[in-house]
Amino acid sequence: MKPGVDAVVRIPEIPDHTFPGKVARIADALDPATRTLMTEIDVPNPVGELSPGLYCTVELKVPRRTPSLIVPAGAIVFDRDGLHVLVVEDGVAHSRKIIEIRDLGTEVEVTDGVKQGDQVVLTPPVDLEDGSKVQLRAPAAAKAAS
Repeated sequence: MKPGVDAVVRIPEIPDHTFPGKVARIADALDPATRTLMTEIDVPNPVGELSPGLYCTVELKVPRRTPSLIVPAGAIVFDRDGLHVLVVEDGVAHSRKIIEIRDLGTEVEVTDGVKQGDQVVLTPPVDLEDGSKVQLRAPAAAKAAS
């Protein structure tokens, strides 16, 4: 987070209107009690639609430094070596360390270790190790409508 990051401000009382803004200033440190960072956003208000005391939500358009991918949560293995997934290449499972960015419930946003198009093992058995031979199973066919 740094000054100049774009923001979109939404006011519940003005539901069909968004207000563009930019981060103007940020605090030098996190508040230790709330783990929040005070941030000021400058929002143009040429016709006076905004007044002091309004509650709002803010969406920050923070640019990503590196691209991330979404993988099924069931593919992630957590053991003494940390977080990793098993990627299948030429019928062999290879362990790849990953970094979790965000847990989305049934899916996890990750960086490092996987790339677009990799085939990961879903719900790997505990005895499946790096270098084990695996056989891919075709996805279950969709049931015909009755």
